[in-house]
This record gives sequence, C-alpha cells and structure tokens, in this order.
Amino acid sequence: MRGGLAWLLGVAGFVTVLASVASAPAWGGADLTDTDVDRLGRGEVVVRIQEIDGYPWPEVTVYRRAAATPEEVVAVYADFEGQAGYLPNLVQSRVVTRLSARSFHVSYEYEVAGPNERYTVLATVGRSPGGFRVSWDLLRARYARRLSGQMSVDPFDSGALIEYRNRVDPGFLGVHLGSPETTARQLVETVQALAAHVTRVKVEEPERLATLTRVLRAMLDGQ
Repeated sequence: MRGGLAWLLGVAGFVTVLASVASAPAWGGADLTDTDVDRLGRGEVVVRIQEIDGYPWPEVTVYRRAAATPEEVVAVYADFEGQAGYLPNLVQSRVVTRLSARSFHVSYEYEVAGPNERYTVLATVGRSPGGFRVSWDLLRARYARRLSGQMSVDPFDSGALIEYRNRVDPGFLGVHLGSPETTARQLVETVQALAAHVTRVKVEEPERLATLTRVLRAMLDGQ
C-alpha cells in the first residue's frame, strides 16, 4: 500500500482506518463493520484508503454521520455556489454552465501552497436506490491531471450516512503543492465541515433549508 496506512493513521485521533473490509456487512451501500457503525453513531469519522491502478495517490473514502435526512444533506451540498461559505480552504465556487436540471459545470478555487488551484468539474446530482448521489469529474485544472469522486448519502439511524470518495492525480506541478497526507486530511475536514454546516442550517435557518430542499426536488424531478 506504499505506506498509505501508516500516514493516514496520523490524520486525526478520531479516525478509524479500514484496511480490510472484504467480510464486513453492508450498511447503506457501504461495507462497514459493527464497530464502524457504532463509531459513526457516536459522530466519529471512518476513513478507508485504497490503491488505484494508474493513480499515483490512493483513493480516499470518508464516512460520517450527519444529524439530518439524506435529502437535507444533499440539498445543502448541491447548493454549489454556497460551498465556499463553509468548506475549508475553498475560496470560490460557482456554477459556470447548467447542462441539464441535474448536471453542471462547477468552477472551484482552492488555497494551496503556491498560486491557488483552480479547476472545473462536471457535477451530477441524482437519486440512488436508498438515497442520493453526487458525482464529479475533472474537466480542466491549473495543476491536477485527473480528479473524480462521488458522495453517496443514505439513511443511518435517525440521520444520514455520508460516504465521500475522491481520487486525485495531482500532475507534475500539483505533486509539489500537496501530498496524499494533506489530501486525506482535507477530505476529512471537508466532510466534517459539511456535516456541521447541515446541522447548523437545520437548527438556525430552517426556512433556507426548506428552500434548498425544494430546489433539490425540482432538480431531480427535471432529470
């Protein structure tokens, strides 16, 4: 695993690394052990790393429980232009092109050690058998050669289970501005920030959440 387990163990004290889940039971589309489910129920984070053929850095998947419904989580996340208001290191996020009711070109600007990384992805929002899914694929970037991932959100107890997966090929220049360690840490921070933001909006801005939920339903009904 090219040292992946060793470096990820240092990401944060509350993280559980899934080195092997081949025999684990499925929960909401994710392969999680009973211990993992208990930890998620307590609000902790579970992280899995996996080497991917053709990618210099491993794929990282972060699991986190959110105190909201799957629909509410995705409604908040699918407000792409609002993401810069709560996601760490994100300077700007904006929809460049609306391709269909649920498919968009979204432009991002992230703070990095050198000139900021700027990239545009094709983002698609949809329903899954048990909940919802958002996927993204890189169209162009200042540094990164490839970037793709997805977020699945399914019911979990009285809330939702966020499964956030990302694959990065940083390219020749990007590899000098980050590392697998920083990428994993940032992904954990992103999922933590999303879960916290959804909870805050649910408690403090219920009318806004209701509006975002109506927008999501209209988006998906228009597919």
